[in-house]
Amino acid sequence: MDFLNFFGLKEDPFKLTPDPAYYYPSASHNEGLLLMDYAIDQKEGFLLVIGDPGTGKTTLLKVFLEKWKDQAEIAIVLTPRLSPEEFLVSVAEDLQISLANKNKNEIIRELRDFMTAKSTEGKRVIIIVDEAQNLPDETLEELRLLSNLETDKDKLLQIILLGQPELETKLIGDSLRQLNQRISTRVHLKHFSPEETLDYINYRVIKAGKKNLQIHKKVSRLIFKLTNGIPRLINMLISRALMAAFLEESNIIHPRHIEHAVSSLKHSDIKVQRNIMVPVFAGLAAILVAASLIYFISGTNETPLALKSSETAVSKRTFPISQTQADKNIAANTRPSEAPVPGFKLLNVNVDVAIVRYRPSMDSGKAGWTLKGNQLVVLNETVDENRGKWFQILFQGEKRWISGAVVSIAGLEDEVKPVIIESAGKIDLAVEEIPEPQVAPEEKSLPADNTREVEYSSSHLSPGEADPL
Repeated sequence: MDFLNFFGLKEDPFKLTPDPAYYYPSASHNEGLLLMDYAIDQKEGFLLVIGDPGTGKTTLLKVFLEKWKDQAEIAIVLTPRLSPEEFLVSVAEDLQISLANKNKNEIIRELRDFMTAKSTEGKRVIIIVDEAQNLPDETLEELRLLSNLETDKDKLLQIILLGQPELETKLIGDSLRQLNQRISTRVHLKHFSPEETLDYINYRVIKAGKKNLQIHKKVSRLIFKLTNGIPRLINMLISRALMAAFLEESNIIHPRHIEHAVSSLKHSDIKVQRNIMVPVFAGLAAILVAASLIYFISGTNETPLALKSSETAVSKRTFPISQTQADKNIAANTRPSEAPVPGFKLLNVNVDVAIVRYRPSMDSGKAGWTLKGNQLVVLNETVDENRGKWFQILFQGEKRWISGAVVSIAGLEDEVKPVIIESAGKIDLAVEEIPEPQVAPEEKSLPADNTREVEYSSSHLSPGEADPL
C-alpha cells in the first residue's frame, strides 16, 4: 500500500507544483486577485505583484489566467534576462505574430497593429513578466515605452510584473522613476497567519479526499513557527511529515513527525526554534546548577548524594532531579529531545529509513523508524551473537536499539554515559564511568562491549512484570 492509499487521499495535497485547483484564498491572496481583475478590466497600464519566494505568486497568476484566457491575448515571459530586442521578439512569438524581419522598429509596428485589431474585437492584450526583478533596466524602460501604445480613450496594452521585493527596490531608483510613477495598482502577497496556516492545511487535505488522515492540534502552530507562514515551505514540511507518519503506520500527524521532517530537509529557510526542538538543554542546565550549589554548600570534596550499588562495583556520580522533572521525563513518558548532549557519544543515521528495535537482535520486533540525517544519543552498546554491533538509544521516550550497520559515530568518543536510576522515591541522573576495555594478548582488538546494567528499585516493576531491558 502506498502512502496515498494509507491516508485515503486521491492525490498528494502538498505537491510543490503550482496548481490552481488547490488555490487557497487567504485574505492577502484574495485581495490580490480582485485587484488584478480590476486593473485589467479598467485597462490600467501597469500592475505590480510583489511577494517573497514561495508565497504563491505563480499559483495566483494561474488562477488569474484561467479567468482571462478567453477574454485576452496573453504573452508570458518566463526568462526575463533579455535585451530589449530579445524581449520584443519573445513577446511577438508568444502572441503568435509573424515577423518578416526582427528589426526593432518593425517589431513595434507589428505589435501596434496587432493590439489595435484586438482592441476593436473587444479583447485585451496582456504581457506578463515573471521574476521581473531580473529584467535589465533598459528592458524595463522599453516596456514603459511600449505602454505608450494607446487610443484616444484606452490603453492598448496591460503589463503585469511579478517579482520579489527586490523589484520594488529597483523601481524606486532614478533610472526607472518614470516607470514607477505609471504603476497604478500594487499587490503585496503576505505570509499566512497562524489561523490561515491551519485553514490552508485542512483545505488542501480535504481537497485531496481526506479519509483516514488526522492532524494533531499542535502541528499547525508548530509549522507556522517553523515556516513563518510561507506556503511552499508548509508544503515541503507536511509532505515529508506524511512520509514519516506513513513509515510509523500512524494516520495522525504528530509534532514528532514535523521534527523528523525538519531534520530530513535541512532547509535553510525553515527556522528551527531551539526551545521547541531541544528542551532537554534547559533541564540539564538546571540540574548542573543545583548540583553545583549542593557541592558548594557541603564544603567537601566528596561527590554529593552518591549512590552505592550492592550489585556492581562501578563508581557513579549522581545529581538529584526534582520529582516534577522526573514526572516529565519518566512518569508522564513525554518524548525527550534527540538533540546532541555535550559529552555523550552521538550517532548519525546513514540510510534513508533505519529500523529501531526492542532488543539488540535482527529477530527482535520493530519499535519504529528514524530517518537519514537524524542524530541519536547513545545510552549503551553491545555485540550480538553474530558479532554485530548494536547501540542503545533514546527513541520516543523509551530505550531502544539500533544496528551499527545503519549508523556512524559522530563527534568524539565519550568517557561517560547517562543512566537513569530510581531509588528511594526520587529520580537521579547518574553518569557512569566506563573502564577501558581489556584485550587478550592472543586476540586482535574487537569492539568493546560496554553493556551495563540499569538499576531499578522494587517499585519500578509491577509483580510478575519482565524487565523491559
